[in-house]
Amino acid sequence: MKSFKLTVLGARGSVSVSGKDFSVHGGATSCYRVQAGDEEIYLDAGTGIVNATPLENSRITILLTHLHLDHVIGLPFFAALTNKDRPIDIYARERAGLQPKEAVDRLIDNPFWPAKIETYPAKVTFHLPPKRFSIGAVEVDTLEGCHPGGSTIYKLTYQGKSLVYATDFEHEPKACAALTTFAKDCDLLLYDAQYTAAEYERFKGYGHSTPEEGIKIAELANVKKLLFVHHAPWRTDKDFAQMQHDFAKINQEIIL
Repeated sequence: MKSFKLTVLGARGSVSVSGKDFSVHGGATSCYRVQAGDEEIYLDAGTGIVNATPLENSRITILLTHLHLDHVIGLPFFAALTNKDRPIDIYARERAGLQPKEAVDRLIDNPFWPAKIETYPAKVTFHLPPKRFSIGAVEVDTLEGCHPGGSTIYKLTYQGKSLVYATDFEHEPKACAALTTFAKDCDLLLYDAQYTAAEYERFKGYGHSTPEEGIKIAELANVKKLLFVHHAPWRTDKDFAQMQHDFAKINQEIIL
């Protein structure tokens, strides 16, 4: 059986951070690499993608949940873009009336950046993700989440194993019910836990959730392992250590 492996390259929300208080859990924004057989799939292209080392012979696909800056700001610095004629497929939904390439062209162009995406040596193709599609042997399902401007939730299934990536997700009742069904019996759920329950009262409506809500969904969906992502930029390593200690009392299969 070929590997189905997830690597966390960046798990911060909103903005990158650095310093001694962020050395363990890192400060890069959203990017996760999935290796599934010969496929190399990146979930979002935040600053975490800057330090990615693409494999030589894999097919590269980038699945963008949405086009907010913290999820795409690393794209111009992705090393694979400098590989001549290397095919790179990017999937993203239309947002704010813009097709994905139109939106990316607003960012990767003068005066914000001195090159356009098509001037890179790689061959980049943009796609609108349907409800279900395949990347080689990987089956991909999509669900629209609850976030200002919209955000796509992805489920990747490979050789009987599945992971669900639900970032930039606010726990409105209808959205939670839909996600619970979508994530049913998955092996790994990546869930937006930007705020603590206390913080959420101040940031309600910002389009993010809490660990407690993620635990509820994971339990209802019979998720095997829960990984919290999109952490607030002010969350320190010391905070994470305390949270991990507290969550371990609830379920040993919860990780940060």
